[in-house]
Amino acid sequence: MGGWRAFFSFTYFCLMNFWTRILLLLFFFRLMPSASAQELQNRLELASPHDAIWVHLYYLQPEHYNPGLSSTAFTGGDSTQRVRWAIRLKQILDGEGLFVQMNLLPREADYQDTVSKKHYYTPFPEALPQIYLERTDSQWHYSEESVKEIPELYKNVYPMGTHRLVSFFANSGGNKVLGISLWQLAGLLILIAMSILMYLIFAWFLRVLIKYASGSIGTIEHYADHVKRIASVGSLYLLVWFLKLFYPLLQFPAKVNMVVQTLFKITLTILLALVAMRLVKLFASYLKSLSARTESRMDDQIVPMVEQILKIVVSIVAVLNVLHILDFNVTALIAGVSIGGLALALAAQDTVKNFLGSVMIFTDKPFQIGDWVEGDGFVGSVVEVGFRSTRIRTSDTSIISVPNGSMANISVTNKGVRQYRLFATNIGITYDTPPDLIEYFIRGLKQIIIHHPEVANDDYYVYFNDLASSSLNIFMRCYMKAPTYDDELRIRESLHFAIVRWAEKLGVRFAFPSSTLYIEEIPGQISLSPTYKVDPDSLQQSWNEYFSQFDKNIVTDDEPNQS
Repeated sequence: MGGWRAFFSFTYFCLMNFWTRILLLLFFFRLMPSASAQELQNRLELASPHDAIWVHLYYLQPEHYNPGLSSTAFTGGDSTQRVRWAIRLKQILDGEGLFVQMNLLPREADYQDTVSKKHYYTPFPEALPQIYLERTDSQWHYSEESVKEIPELYKNVYPMGTHRLVSFFANSGGNKVLGISLWQLAGLLILIAMSILMYLIFAWFLRVLIKYASGSIGTIEHYADHVKRIASVGSLYLLVWFLKLFYPLLQFPAKVNMVVQTLFKITLTILLALVAMRLVKLFASYLKSLSARTESRMDDQIVPMVEQILKIVVSIVAVLNVLHILDFNVTALIAGVSIGGLALALAAQDTVKNFLGSVMIFTDKPFQIGDWVEGDGFVGSVVEVGFRSTRIRTSDTSIISVPNGSMANISVTNKGVRQYRLFATNIGITYDTPPDLIEYFIRGLKQIIIHHPEVANDDYYVYFNDLASSSLNIFMRCYMKAPTYDDELRIRESLHFAIVRWAEKLGVRFAFPSSTLYIEEIPGQISLSPTYKVDPDSLQQSWNEYFSQFDKNIVTDDEPNQS
């Protein structure tokens, strides 16, 4: 629907501008004063570029139609050839919408080109550099090289054999409405009807072509929608191109053609930019599908930035092209922007520094989205890496924005890339624990590490390493296979439960800093000192009972062990 709205809006705009221009031109031509006989005679002498072009165009107007006099602006060939050259060159100018502003043409007889310093004059140096006039024997004529280019230019403006239709309709005459021939009105309606038909054909053809050409990426998200949008805008582009190609056949006045051809060029530029935008979006979706297959999460952050950069480039190129079509001095504009950009860069050094820092981050990849990082003044999970700053979510869910320029110059600890997470603790037991029981308890702790499915059992330490003030300390260190912080807490909890249950099974008591008064014996009562089963049979029985059901003695999920 968006394509149709754009098409009908464009058609309505062209038609309204067309009729407005026609009425203004008719009014303008009515007010133009006619040249006197002496002025006509003087201009027939072709003493300046102005006179030569004026004679060529003046005597091909309907009110003063005299192709024989118009052809005097050409040299070489016979009279029939010169007449054909004059008519076809005017039709080229009209078809391209190149309106000659007579008051700007040089009237000096000895006019010289500023570059070659010869007696040359080119009316349209950018649009038609092949066509120029030169002075020969004190008269100005279209050059022989220009005459040789006329047939090729004529076929380019009226391609596919349509130049024959131009000759036929141009001489057909007929009734007129407001100065416009009925055949021109009929041709305009036929052209619009054919354009609508061609739009439907182009839309179908482009959908089929794009699907066939990009079949290997058909699995990307919303692929069908991307294809439909590209085909819709692409068919509009081909439609406007079709109108621009065949519009010169209608032979409207040069001023009208100038406005319409300018509208065609601007519309084609905008539509081409929209096609490029949607191709960029399709390309970005393809990159997203590729980044989803990789383990790196930084790719997911780079793709939107690449998409935005490409869209900005397309927009800038489109705007510059439109300004060029409207005859703005794009070179001077770019030079002014460059000087302003230099001043802006000097005034925004921190911004440039942050941008370079973001390039360093994307290049070196010290961390990825979701990694837990620690640095100077921040600890948290990386949420977003932008062009200016990196956003980090702390443990209390607040957001810290760190400038990328600073991020690139400080030491950042990336805990998100750890293969293992460290488990280290000192287990303090009471001083009255027998040595044999301590040794057996340590052996059990080693077995807990070896049998735990989420603990690396090739690099661990379990040693009785300290006689503290209120406990006998056993140092225990191992590495947990925990990719996330949640996994780390869960595995740490399971190890704690396993240690506590093993101590309970052996009757080992944990010590804690305190002041305790022990009364070992009271006359007539049993001793209050704890008793331990340290005979080999009792220890072996406890060992067998605990480790035969070890899987039930560790917690690997959120449910507590009920055994």
